[in-house]
Amino acid sequence: MKTELLLLAAGQSKRFEGIKQLTNIHGQPMICHCLSQYYQGDKWIDGIDNGHIALGSNAALIIDVLPLSINKYVINSWENGMGHTLAKSIQFLASDTTHVLIALADQVLITQQMIMDMLSQSKNYPQNIIAAKYAGKVGAPSIFPREYFAELSQLTADRGAKAILGKYSQQVIAIEMPEAALDIDTQKDLIGIAIKDAKIKH
Repeated sequence: MKTELLLLAAGQSKRFEGIKQLTNIHGQPMICHCLSQYYQGDKWIDGIDNGHIALGSNAALIIDVLPLSINKYVINSWENGMGHTLAKSIQFLASDTTHVLIALADQVLITQQMIMDMLSQSKNYPQNIIAAKYAGKVGAPSIFPREYFAELSQLTADRGAKAILGKYSQQVIAIEMPEAALDIDTQKDLIGIAIKDAKIKH
């Protein structure tokens, strides 16, 4: 198996009223906080062979905060939506990659252990799609075997990979991950992080 990470971070985040990817989360830019869950020290966690970040809006500013060890690509047509960005990003994967782990750069409550659990399931069931389940649905982060790459590369607009997850629901192994339900779309969403952190500390 060869699994590569594809972190989607191309959106403009109009509702956030700022550069969402650079907002401070636990002392570092949000995109770096999310990315850090895939690292142990200066290496990828076990099960990930390489990683790519798809950028779009404000790419020049965001690139400056990212580690040198990750591949960075700018999707100039990012305004066409997340599905389009994902489709364009599939081409960045190496020719011998067997699986892609698709993740979002604003799901700030996703932990390294959650990702490792998904990678473990993918290793045990390499023919299946592994996806997080939250709010009664499955979605990102998710791991797709190579046989789905062609369909991923045909996505359009802002639907992301959910259409494929629905189409092949019988092939999906869902992992309960309520933390994935919180993605940062507005400044108010940051309050949700503070509340959840306070509950954890208690």
